[in-house]
Amino acid sequence: MRILLINPNTSHSFTAKIQAIAEKYATPGTIVQALNPESGPRSIESIYDELLSSPGTLEVSLANLDNFDAFVIACYSDHPTVYALREITDKPVLGIAEASIFVACLLGHKFSVVTTNREWEPLLWDAVRHYGMAERCASVRSTGMPVLALESASPDDTYRMILEASQQAINKDGAEVICLGCAGMSGLDKKLEAELHIPVVDGVVAALKLLEGLVGYGARTSKRLAYSQPGYKELVGYADIFSKPYKKG
Repeated sequence: MRILLINPNTSHSFTAKIQAIAEKYATPGTIVQALNPESGPRSIESIYDELLSSPGTLEVSLANLDNFDAFVIACYSDHPTVYALREITDKPVLGIAEASIFVACLLGHKFSVVTTNREWEPLLWDAVRHYGMAERCASVRSTGMPVLALESASPDDTYRMILEASQQAINKDGAEVICLGCAGMSGLDKKLEAELHIPVVDGVVAALKLLEGLVGYGARTSKRLAYSQPGYKELVGYADIFSKPYKKG
């Protein structure tokens, strides 16, 4: 099977990290490829950033729609392109936040998300509620570190900040599982797990492994109501590729 992981921001170093993690955990016979759009924000830390990243992310998706069996949107948010892709293909599509939260609920009763900047906390709480998991969420805690600082800060400082926020989630909030709330945190899960003594879930890995299962099971996205194919309409000022998913009327 072939799985495409799309990093919606334009950071090539984040994309390279996603590629390395996916290759490490992919089952033999699974081909993984990580890509990012060439236009859009360098990092995603607000709703505005999400929306600006969406056209480029959709363009990458549409250009590769026929070449892959499943798709990961590798942004730790309730990114709108997850739902747009479910409308335009019946192939399985997962975001890394949704994947990690659902996996966390299989590993413990209460989970916490440890993320980057404080402004992201209320947006992730909205995502948790949207997924129907608010009662299982002990907390959303931030390190206070901007997303791009994960590229420039020393690995030791980054790890220490994530570790401290995770310890607070465990000791003060009652978390039994930690979800790493940024694709840029990928690769730290097992080191944290050894020190925290509870499960730590990497969203990139969670999405990859769930999609391998769904594709192997032959599962497809329902087109009955919520994710039915969009009806045709004229687009003004967009490249022709964006008209490709419309159902011809």
